[in-house]
Amino acid sequence: MQVYLVIGECGVGKTWLMKKLIDYLETKNRAKVGKVKFNLNKEKNIYILGNYDGSMYEGSDKLSMAVAGDFEFFYHYLKTTNNPIVICEGDRFTNKTFINMFKPTIIKINGDGSTGRELRKSTQTPRQLKSIATRVRNISENITFDNSEKTFEFFQKEII
Repeated sequence: MQVYLVIGECGVGKTWLMKKLIDYLETKNRAKVGKVKFNLNKEKNIYILGNYDGSMYEGSDKLSMAVAGDFEFFYHYLKTTNNPIVICEGDRFTNKTFINMFKPTIIKINGDGSTGRELRKSTQTPRQLKSIATRVRNISENITFDNSEKTFEFFQKEII
């Protein structure tokens, strides 16, 4: 099992990256195991976790805050499949439960995200932004990219 967790401050392009991967991989099949929702490419056994539905706050932000309670169930489900690749991003997966269980390769997209937040007309409060920025700073990444486009190129060349 290969698991990749993309982290970064709000607005750096994590959701853009996932939507680009969904299109690139043709993972139009939506499914869920417990509270864990995902898009799936059955042929390549690639799971993109989150609920990508075109709304302002989509992806992992659309998952229940209680999703962590189903991580173990989802982990065991993945163990029954053939060499799954799991790609996820965001706050719901930046907790010890997920990181300790799935042992992801952590990829950080640098930047403060202000341009991205401006483009989507974000209504996140300074408190929310500070909380997420602190969580991102406290996670040790394995790989760092300067932007979401470079991160997409990495997935195209190295992973898929």
